[in-house]
Amino acid sequence: MNDKTFLGVVYYSAMYEIEHRALLTEESYKALAERLAHEATLLGTDDKEVSYYIFSDKLLKVVRNTSKGTAKISLKLTALGAGSSFQEFEVPFPEDSFETMKSICESISIPDQVITGTQKRTNYEYRGVEIALKWSEDWGYHAEFEIMISNLDGKEVADARITEIAKNLSVSLMTEEEISAFLANVRSKNRAHKKETS
Repeated sequence: MNDKTFLGVVYYSAMYEIEHRALLTEESYKALAERLAHEATLLGTDDKEVSYYIFSDKLLKVVRNTSKGTAKISLKLTALGAGSSFQEFEVPFPEDSFETMKSICESISIPDQVITGTQKRTNYEYRGVEIALKWSEDWGYHAEFEIMISNLDGKEVADARITEIAKNLSVSLMTEEEISAFLANVRSKNRAHKKETS
């Protein structure tokens, strides 16, 4: 993200995130982590507590980074499973306002669904691609491959680069259809759990 300052507040201008995902087993997760530990640049631990406000055509997130003591609100203008490019806006806010920001989002928006959860994450940079090794209750072990670009002219090159890097690491990327089906299952389980506990 490109950061800017307005009235003394740092915010992030919109960029395009080219992102691909892969589901991993615990075994393949550990093997990939070991390889990246030797061949990639460690960017650090990036554990998060996240509230996802899911809309049919976008994703709004309120995020507390428990590793860094920071927080932000993030808006992706594409739903997961609807393509690999996401125009994303991010604005940081004080960590102690996390619950307040969640309340604001819940009051001014009517998402299709709200899902909350924690995420264990370690970030690496490998040959021009940022790779996040992640675990969450909904996704289990998985990885994200990401390149940030300023406009969509670079999308084809970024997609190809991520595909090349994933192949080099023996990682099978999910198709958009696989992501959509996986997310539909996650959302169905969360709705059922909410009914059981309400």
